[in-house]
Amino acid sequence: MKVLITSGGTAEKIDTVRSIVNTSTGRLGCAIAEAFAARGAHVFYVCGKGAARPTAKVDVIDIDDVASLQVAITHLLEKNDVDIIIHAMAVSDYRVKDVLTTDGISQDINGKISSGHKELIVHLEKTVKIIGMLRGLSPKSIIMGFKLLDNVSHETLINTAHGLLVKNQCNFVLANDATEIFGDGHKGYLIDESRNYSTYNTKAEIAQAIVQTTLDFGRDP
Repeated sequence: MKVLITSGGTAEKIDTVRSIVNTSTGRLGCAIAEAFAARGAHVFYVCGKGAARPTAKVDVIDIDDVASLQVAITHLLEKNDVDIIIHAMAVSDYRVKDVLTTDGISQDINGKISSGHKELIVHLEKTVKIIGMLRGLSPKSIIMGFKLLDNVSHETLINTAHGLLVKNQCNFVLANDATEIFGDGHKGYLIDESRNYSTYNTKAEIAQAIVQTTLDFGRDP
């Protein structure tokens, strides 16, 4: 059994020393990787810099930004028949298009921008949606997406997560609200295609549920 897990966050550079980052510890993705490895799976663990790393034997692939994530995932899925994809990474929705001074002078983002400017204008552009690529790259895989919102109603969280599932042809989505994540406490709602969901309260519980749910789904006739 081959499993691809993305974990941690991406970073989009402003210049060679500054970046816009998606804050994610990767602890949940790491726990999921450990749980799959304990079941004997061959795990590909694609992670951002600073993300938690499994102690179990897994193939770790480091990435920086969304572009390098896209390259890594495309390469892995073209070279391997992956049974399960767990896309837990916090992926940047935007990347830096250019940086200007207030009087319109473009700054070289391939060097260090001077700190002498009182103000800078950073133009952002949309990045590719990695989750939207997965079904096309790996039509037979069981795919689980993740949706994180912040301080929304429970109904909004479930509806938004299920919408993500339908739009991207996932089999499951793990929905969570940032206000319900603290230390080892991590409330997650594991949603299926019929909008049914189960609730879990820690990263360890979520990891075990994801492993068992995807394995059971793969055994269904």
